[in-house]
Amino acid sequence: MFENEIIQKLQRLGLTKYESLAYLTLVKLGPSKATDVTRESGIPHTRIYDVLSSLHRKGFVDVMHGNPRLYSPVNPEIVLEKIKEDLTKDIEALKKAFKELYRSTHGEDIPEIWTIHGFENTVERSEYIIRSAKHEVLINAPLEFLTLLRNEIEKKNSDVIMVVISNFDENIPEWLRKDNIIVARSGQAPWLMATWIIGDVDYALFFGTLPKDRGRERFYSFWAKSPRLIQNYVHWFYTMYFDNSTLVKSINYEELKKPLIFTHIRTLITVLRFVELPKPVEIVGRLVDGKKPVTLRGKIIDFEYTPLTANITVEDEKGKRWKVGGLGSYLEDIEGETFILLD
Repeated sequence: MFENEIIQKLQRLGLTKYESLAYLTLVKLGPSKATDVTRESGIPHTRIYDVLSSLHRKGFVDVMHGNPRLYSPVNPEIVLEKIKEDLTKDIEALKKAFKELYRSTHGEDIPEIWTIHGFENTVERSEYIIRSAKHEVLINAPLEFLTLLRNEIEKKNSDVIMVVISNFDENIPEWLRKDNIIVARSGQAPWLMATWIIGDVDYALFFGTLPKDRGRERFYSFWAKSPRLIQNYVHWFYTMYFDNSTLVKSINYEELKKPLIFTHIRTLITVLRFVELPKPVEIVGRLVDGKKPVTLRGKIIDFEYTPLTANITVEDEKGKRWKVGGLGSYLEDIEGETFILLD
């Protein structure tokens, strides 16, 4: 590497041009007087002492006091390793700061989307979503793929609400007849058979058509982690798939252990269609105006569900009525994050 390249790289690490030139000169000369550095490097005599003092403060130069005073370069390997450690710490601190800044502004972490390669990896991620979900699992998938998830579905606790859409024939599998599962038969349009696996507001996975045997290694799917992004996926799940499907099995609400916790307003309303109102509820969320955190307790007395709108009307303990929507709500009074049916 030529000397001018070294100087350029030192400048990228935070040194000035004169500092880079002085340090390079000291590495070549060894312990030297300031006048020697000036003569060898061409740095003006009026600047050299300030330059060497700055290098000392930055850890590049040791000062050997005496008469004359000598300046010695710190071993480049030690200096560069220290810079590397400091730079790594600064990068990690910046990453954390940017995440906190984004979270404070948008209320969530920076959206993340990955590509998953290979059919077997896709199946494993789908199983993980079902296994890790604590409150809701939404599935739209061909029966061929759905069958691969049977074990995880059978093991899922009954306090997790599941909505399953597939191309069933006249009979649905026995393992989907659990009290906590809503089952629908998908429409016949090809675009309705794209596969979606969604768990709470934590993870979502989706892909198009199933691969042929020879295409399994080249197969890929998409994996997302972002509450607000997943909220959009849930909107599509219901308005594009569930609402265009035929309900073949509802939940057995009375047999389910309470309380039931929901993370999506449309799943909550789908369940409310099978019960009588009013229903006692607790909602954790934020006021739409000002984004102040709020916990609302009361009873659900009505709901509204259209392709564009999904909200519930809650009457609190003082008789005041609130419109509550899901994540991203801006027309309602409260943006709900967690919905708890108490009975």
